[in-house]
Amino acid sequence: MPQQANIISDQKVKRTHLQFFPSLAWLSFAMKEKNICIDLYESFPRQTYRNRLSLLASDGVQHITVPTQRSKESKLTTKDVKISWKEDWNVRLWRAVYSNYGKSPYFEYFGDKVKDLLYTKYTYLIDLDLASFEFIKKVFKLDINLTFTEDFIKDPEGDYMNYFLPKNRIEDGKDLQPYYQCFSDKMPFQPNLSCLDLLFCQYDNAKQLL
Repeated sequence: MPQQANIISDQKVKRTHLQFFPSLAWLSFAMKEKNICIDLYESFPRQTYRNRLSLLASDGVQHITVPTQRSKESKLTTKDVKISWKEDWNVRLWRAVYSNYGKSPYFEYFGDKVKDLLYTKYTYLIDLDLASFEFIKKVFKLDINLTFTEDFIKDPEGDYMNYFLPKNRIEDGKDLQPYYQCFSDKMPFQPNLSCLDLLFCQYDNAKQLL
């Protein structure tokens, strides 16, 4: 679990959720804000990028979900959500990453590092999300600082908890700059995918594109 910290006492700090290998719209938002607060005590919602990412495959956008354990509790908080390891979802995800990006310009530099992260059996989803964020923050050299809530917050100022959802992928990414993707010769540019797409295809230009 991430070490909890007080919310930064700056009204400009935005409160949001943490994503699994974050979407480009979320990363762009976080870069502009520089300081963001992650809510650990929200009731965990389904069908979000908290446990999902979007990659580009030869036949279009591929959405992959990290399975979570079921709970008897009706309202499970984000900090308590555990990953389900009943199936080798991480192996399937790595195969998809390799199949989609194995021939990309920067796969040989970062492929093994991504594989190592995926093959680490985290217990809690928030720890997996944090590890993926810290990895991307390091390789892209991003100036983004996270803090974490210590309790439930109702209707705070600067609430971005329900932004950057998979169903809004294209709309959220409309202002992002297009770049050459692995299958650009087969299909139009696909905006706002996982940061893995940008990492493997455009590592050197990542900060500029974001």
